[in-house]
Amino acid sequence: MKRLLTALTLVAALAGLGLGCRKPKTVDKTISSADLLATADKQMKQGKFTEARVTLRHLEQYLPGSAEFPKAKLMLGDSFFFQGSPSYPEAQVEYTSFLNYFPRHELRDYALYHRALCHFSSIESAERDQAETRKALDGFQQLLKESPGSPYARETRAKILQCWRRIAEHELIVGVYYVNTYYYLGAERRLKGLLETYPDYVDRERAYYYLGEALRLRLLSSEEVVQFNKDYLARVQKTDFKDFTKEQLAEFNKEYLPFSQERIKGYRTEAKSYFQKLVESYPGSEWSRRAADRLVTMGTEGVKEELDS
Repeated sequence: MKRLLTALTLVAALAGLGLGCRKPKTVDKTISSADLLATADKQMKQGKFTEARVTLRHLEQYLPGSAEFPKAKLMLGDSFFFQGSPSYPEAQVEYTSFLNYFPRHELRDYALYHRALCHFSSIESAERDQAETRKALDGFQQLLKESPGSPYARETRAKILQCWRRIAEHELIVGVYYVNTYYYLGAERRLKGLLETYPDYVDRERAYYYLGEALRLRLLSSEEVVQFNKDYLARVQKTDFKDFTKEQLAEFNKEYLPFSQERIKGYRTEAKSYFQKLVESYPGSEWSRRAADRLVTMGTEGVKEELDS
């Protein structure tokens, strides 16, 4: 008789599973897991995702030992992922639940791929925080590590490239922002880290130019000053500058001024090296022309003349 249940009768039976009802309904034990899965599949194809979830939850709750249970767990994730207004956080929870229940299932790569897609689909613009991008990247990399021959591998590699580019663009935007807001030490650290970590994805022209700008304009950081003072006090066996006489302060300044000037000179020299890289590696570009102008104003001879010749 269970095979003769009509779709209408099945849906009516499922509607009475206690969803907001005052009186709990008796579960129809005659409905098979195969029937439930087929009904949920039909409902999803008709765009009835909420009804499909009711059907799938019934299977999940009352038939967890059935052969259809793993597929039902995946379909729960799909019901959130593919509905008209996707709910990626809820889909991600369901895909994660499947992976926890079935760590060796043959459809594990499907769940890994779509869980990563949940994060990928939630990626913010390059100006915003990239937490979702990094989660997507981790998910795609896990898929390739576990299933390099997966049918999703090719698309996964393409998505990984997009993630790397977005993260690199974000890091560059932050570095440029730091330069424009006069936080030159932060810009130097961010842009050097960018060039080291994402060498294949970064816009090197802008990165070289703004790194050069950061080094052209920066002075000693508070950390450098504190360290110099600490080292000097230890060398003269003092604990505080308040204990210094005028003569001792004058001796301190005789050492500090050359130290600071030498450090700043080093920053300017390094700035020139980045501007020079830009001029040599990207001749004719807008950023190369800007870098050439900077080199001229910083006292590097012959650069502008070479570009004009």
